[in-house]
Amino acid sequence: MKEMRRFSLSNSHQADTHASQMLSTLAVCLLLLCAGQAVAQSEQQRVLCIGNSFTYYNDSHQWLCDIAKSEGKNLSATSVTVGGYSLYRHLVHDKTQSAILDGDYDFVLLQDQSQTPARCAALGRKGRPIARDARQLAERIRIYSPDAHIWVEQTWAYPHGNYGGFGSMERFDSLLRRGAKKMARSAHAKVSPIGDGFIIARRERPDINLYTEDGSHPSPSGTYLKCCVNYLMLYATPFSAQTATCGIDAGQAAYLRSVAERVVLHGEK
Repeated sequence: MKEMRRFSLSNSHQADTHASQMLSTLAVCLLLLCAGQAVAQSEQQRVLCIGNSFTYYNDSHQWLCDIAKSEGKNLSATSVTVGGYSLYRHLVHDKTQSAILDGDYDFVLLQDQSQTPARCAALGRKGRPIARDARQLAERIRIYSPDAHIWVEQTWAYPHGNYGGFGSMERFDSLLRRGAKKMARSAHAKVSPIGDGFIIARRERPDINLYTEDGSHPSPSGTYLKCCVNYLMLYATPFSAQTATCGIDAGQAAYLRSVAERVVLHGEK
C-alpha cells in the first residue's frame, strides 16, 4: 500500500510538473506572439507623394499619416509638391528626383496637374505623351523602390474656368476618370479614385463643401476625403471606430469615411 501511495504521489507530482511546464511554455509563446505583433505594428512604412497644390493644401500627406497612425499603422510621408506642376515637370525637377533617389518607398501617390488627366483622355491618341510621362516617372521610381505600390490619383472636377474647359462637371469627371486609368495602365500602376468619392459626396451631401473659395482646391473636408480614399488604397481595410478626424466635424468625417469605403472597397461610383 505504501509503495502504491508513493507511486500515486509520484505520478501526481509529475503531472503537476508537466502542467506547470506547459503553462510556462504557453506563456512564453503568448509573449513572443505579442512581441511579434508589436514589432509588426511598429514597423515603419514609407509613402512618397508627388503632386501640386491639390496635394499640399491642408498638408494632406501629414493627414494621411495621422489617419494611418490612428489605425495602428506606422506610416511616414515624403511630399514633393509645386503649385501647378504636372508629372512631366516633376520628371526634371531636382527635388522630385532627389526624393526618388532616396528610395525604399512602400507606396507612391502620383497627382498630376488638375486638368492634365482629362486632356489625356480627351486628346485620344494625341494624349499618349501624357500617359508616357506617368510611365517614365514610375519606371524611375521602381529603380530605387522596386517593391513600391504606385497609384495615379483620379482627382476631381470643379466649375472654375468653365469646368476646366471641358464644358460640364459630368464630362470633366468622366474625362478625369478615363485619363487616370489610361495613365495608370501606361505606368503599370493603379488608380486612386478620389474623384469618384467627390462625385458621391457632392450628390448626397451638398451641405459639405469640398472646395475652397476658389472653387477648385480642396477644403479641409475635401482633403480629408482624399486622404481617406488614399488610406484605403494603401491598406484595403475598413476604418475603425477610432479613426482620426483631422479636425473635421465628427459627423462629416464619419460620412466621408463611409464614402471612401464605398468607392474603394465596393467599387461604387
